[in-house]
Amino acid sequence: MTEDSTLYRTLGPIYISSIQPLLDNENLHQKYKIKTIISVTKSDIPLTYTKEPYVHLQVSVDDLPTEIILPFIPKVNQLILKTIYKSLSKDVLDRSLIEENEVQKPSLSGDAVLIHCQSGVSRSVTFACAYLMNRHNLSLTHALHAIRRNNPNHTFQPNEGFMEQLEIYKESGWCVDVSKLRKISPRWRAYRMEHIITSMIHSGTTADDGKDNNFSTIENSTEKDANWFGFKCAKCRSLLASSEVYIPHSPPFEKDDKQMYFIKNAFRSKRVVNVQRGHNECTLIFTEPLLWMRNKLVNEDSSNAIDADMRNEDNEALEGRLDCYKCGAKVGGWNWKGGRCSCGKWMVPAINLLKSKVIQTDRNNKMILPNDDRAV
Repeated sequence: MTEDSTLYRTLGPIYISSIQPLLDNENLHQKYKIKTIISVTKSDIPLTYTKEPYVHLQVSVDDLPTEIILPFIPKVNQLILKTIYKSLSKDVLDRSLIEENEVQKPSLSGDAVLIHCQSGVSRSVTFACAYLMNRHNLSLTHALHAIRRNNPNHTFQPNEGFMEQLEIYKESGWCVDVSKLRKISPRWRAYRMEHIITSMIHSGTTADDGKDNNFSTIENSTEKDANWFGFKCAKCRSLLASSEVYIPHSPPFEKDDKQMYFIKNAFRSKRVVNVQRGHNECTLIFTEPLLWMRNKLVNEDSSNAIDADMRNEDNEALEGRLDCYKCGAKVGGWNWKGGRCSCGKWMVPAINLLKSKVIQTDRNNKMILPNDDRAV
């Protein structure tokens, strides 16, 4: 496949391209005034572009939805700012976002930046969007539009995992600390569950530090977090989950959304015999995989999954029930292939507690009733 050798200009002196212009040994400094080259790829580039007059930064990530790109964003943003503007203070570089109401706006240096990946479609566009969003306080939709508007004949489309991370980046107030996001962003927990945790658990891999961080622990309420809530076993009152591991979901509401309806077909036929609309009230509470669930989820104790249809080709259980770790009462279930709430929403994977089997409490250990605004 022949790569595109075109450099596409975005907002300001920032260009996007594939790796091809570098392989063609173009004089990017002379032709485009490019001083900084940001390579969002694991491939090596010609040594010419890693020394004077260029400044080079390598961001070694693959174009996969499971790749976490958030921690790389601040360094890329700061390098872009340092390249295209004159004499920025350390304070401005540290916070990256230049306020529009600052008394003295920075002036352009005349130098340009090239952000490239392998094809100039996903990874390079992702980091260009991250900069534009942060610099101009744009939504992801507007940042993508700004890039596409100037180059209507080229495809600019980050993969779904990168898109979700950029949305989280904006929504969380530019947070890139993944350990903090696990506590403050339900959307990050949902992304992490769908794209990272499931594959890591099945493959048996652990974090870079050697610790098994795939399973979360539950922390009791603290005075610092007034919005903390927990889910306790209705029988023995053991703490099963909390707001820090809870993954919210929104019931489907569009009329043409198939998730809104439960469709029953005739036996061994596609003929529809019954259609029911999902309930307005959810009966399931979805969570991250928790440490007390580990034996069930990694099939060390999968005796509850006897049916062959509930196992994969490696004889690993794909679904089962969850029992309270203290009293043994049934409190929920799990399904790696996914499951539906009573509202119709499909969650993949589905690790859930039954609302009828748990009670919700606040940080003062007081029960939160269903008619309370804090109830989930």
